[in-house]
Amino acid sequence: MSVQGAVFFVLSALFLFITTLWINEEFNPEWIKYQKKYYEEQALKTEKEYEVSTTVKEKELLGKKLAFLKNPVYEVKQIFLKGISTWAERENGDKVDRCMTCHIDEEELRTSHPEEFPFDIYGCSVCHEGNGRSLDEELAHEGMYYARRDMQLRLTSAETLFEFWDELAELTPEERDPNQRIGMGNFRIFNITGDKAIYVGSKKCIKCHEGLTYPHVERWLRIKFKSLDLVKKAPDYIAGDEEYRKQCFKCHTTGYDEVTGEYSEEGVTCEACHGPGEVYSYFMEIGKASQGQKIAKVGTYGTPYNACGPCHDTRGHEMRVKFFQVRAVSDEWFFPQHTTPYKTSLSEKVISASNLLPKIH
Repeated sequence: MSVQGAVFFVLSALFLFITTLWINEEFNPEWIKYQKKYYEEQALKTEKEYEVSTTVKEKELLGKKLAFLKNPVYEVKQIFLKGISTWAERENGDKVDRCMTCHIDEEELRTSHPEEFPFDIYGCSVCHEGNGRSLDEELAHEGMYYARRDMQLRLTSAETLFEFWDELAELTPEERDPNQRIGMGNFRIFNITGDKAIYVGSKKCIKCHEGLTYPHVERWLRIKFKSLDLVKKAPDYIAGDEEYRKQCFKCHTTGYDEVTGEYSEEGVTCEACHGPGEVYSYFMEIGKASQGQKIAKVGTYGTPYNACGPCHDTRGHEMRVKFFQVRAVSDEWFFPQHTTPYKTSLSEKVISASNLLPKIH
């Protein structure tokens, strides 16, 4: 064999070898083995359920499920994440998480993650980081934080948490809450792990701040902390049903959860404006007071995280206006008693305000 023939043979063999590897990887990728294992386990489990099932309908449903599990469709599973540049067109952005291609057991994912964190909207890499787009195990897990403890340790500065909130804001679809992206106030409830941050209680705050910021603490204790006490004396609260009162709890309690109906404390206490104290306390305990202060100032004037707007909204008391108008009773309870008394009634104020509007001829 000539030298040219030998070179051609070697190059051809090398090309054939590389092509074979490519075809094998293309048609039998690494992620398929995880899906095969999952479907095989589910098939065995379903077979046992089928054997002990007693009704015809149950056997029929399990039979269909078993047929699919024995002949599944292996496919890339992914969550399309919203991108900031495509919001106006209401299309998916260029970000995507494909983690569930291998981590295919949705039931296990839901039980092992915080119930209140919608990872089907935000994906996996927003908390765990790593490369959510990659289907290669090594590349996908590069720089990844696995357990909650690992994720918590990445919280070295307030900016880390702010970046996390910013990313949640970017990924939140507009149709879920039009105000959420603008104010971003609701994102403060999430810790860096995706868990809801814990409300530590005003007693823990006051323990230190009563001496540091006495005028502010004293005024708040005297007024805002007691706001729900005043609300409970109002005739509309007394006459209102559970749903009506829930409207009051949203702004006159601290840490109110609309799903459970529970709250951390009555009244507008420290964490109602400054956010859950868990992260703030964490920074204080590890000797990073300056970072804790940044967290505490998140809800204050001049920051992009709007903590005031959701409650100080002109429409917040619409249900109260309707209550007094329908019953044609005194509206003296409409205005908080701890503020300077108004000299005019609600109806007079409405008339006065309407006189300022431009006349339509």
